Amino acid sequence: MATLNEKESRDFVSQMIVMVNQNAGLLTDAGFDPTARIEMLQGKLQTADDAEGEQQKAQAAALDTTKLANETLKLAYDDASAFVNLIEGLLGKDHSLVRKLRQLRKK
Repeated sequence: MATLNEKESRDFVSQMIVMVNQNAGLLTDAGFDPTARIEMLQGKLQTADDAEGEQQKAQAAALDTTKLANETLKLAYDDASAFVNLIEGLLGKDHSLVRKLRQLRKK
């Protein structure tokens, strides 16, 4: 599996299940009943498929959350910047508090 990617590994397991199912009689005649092995592989493949679905949902949720965080931070920054302007209007642009607040905004 080290050289196969996720899709190739998934395809390999799926193809194994199909091929062994198609040749179950041949294997049974040779003294091996593949039923339990096939069921085990099907269960593991289903678990992997379910986990991948959950992973995709988590990735989508993370993207949505990041977008919300960025949008909210921009709104907060814009509000804080407008607050600096309000304080500047009240105290004058040369007041020491206004100078400190403008320095913060530049960082």
